[in-house]
Amino acid sequence: MKRNLILGMITLTLLAAGIFGCIFIGQAQHGSVAVIYQNGQEVRRIDLSAVTAAYTMTLNGEDDAENVIFIEHGAISMHMASCPDKLCMKRGKLTGSGLPLVCLPNHIVIEIQGGNAEFDAVAY
Repeated sequence: MKRNLILGMITLTLLAAGIFGCIFIGQAQHGSVAVIYQNGQEVRRIDLSAVTAAYTMTLNGEDDAENVIFIEHGAISMHMASCPDKLCMKRGKLTGSGLPLVCLPNHIVIEIQGGNAEFDAVAY
């Protein structure tokens, strides 16, 4: 009987910790701000948690460079780029802080400030 009570208390504690962790992680995602740079200059800041409807933004640069950025709730990605290798488009959606989205030929950098890091682990 005493053992069942202890196991029940441990289970309840772990369940409460899991719920608290989910709430904490969910709140960390709020306030993720995408910062878009072109030629080293900040062009725009977008609060991704405040985006209610997806939309695109076009950046034009030197030598007829064109990038179309897709912005949606909680994520940002490169929809189209005039660069030859299209690596920025292959990067996929940017949803948390960590590695930026870069279009090197067209001098575009997009990073997310706040939110959760996209790294799985850290090595020293």
